[in-house]
Amino acid sequence: MEALLKLILNDLPFYMVSTIIILGALGVVLEKSIVRAGFSLVICFGAVAGVYFLLQAPFIGASQVLIYAVGITLIVVFALMLTSLKHELPKDKNKLLHLILSFLVSLGVFTTLSLVLTGGKWTEVADITTCPKNTEIIGLKLLGPYVLPFELVSILLLVALIGAVVIAKKDKKGA
Repeated sequence: MEALLKLILNDLPFYMVSTIIILGALGVVLEKSIVRAGFSLVICFGAVAGVYFLLQAPFIGASQVLIYAVGITLIVVFALMLTSLKHELPKDKNKLLHLILSFLVSLGVFTTLSLVLTGGKWTEVADITTCPKNTEIIGLKLLGPYVLPFELVSILLLVALIGAVVIAKKDKKGA
């Protein structure tokens, strides 16, 4: 495991993903528009999943994408829709800067996808011992001794979501 960590820390994709995490986190904290902050949160959570994939933990990476990047962000979007605050969008003062940033992000996505789809050369890691039954072990633990806490957490999240809807509905009737 230590050799794998040393190899990853000397790897360019690790630093690229780490930079995306930091920029996404800064976007969440510094952005004044809550919608843009939500998109920054998706970017940050997606990049954290990228770190898990670099560490050859595909189950945890996929869980990160499903639970955080999609699930939590959808809850934030639902909360925004339920509160129904009417905000005007600010005028775009830095249109040129936004166009340049959009171009750079699009170029990065295009380059990555084209490398993946055309079978570009990726660095291969040698002599890494992986656990081929990683997902099976996690599944057996979740459906074995930890099934009750797992189900209780899902019920707790459902109750919290229903409570948020009820509170939002009461505010609409009172207004």
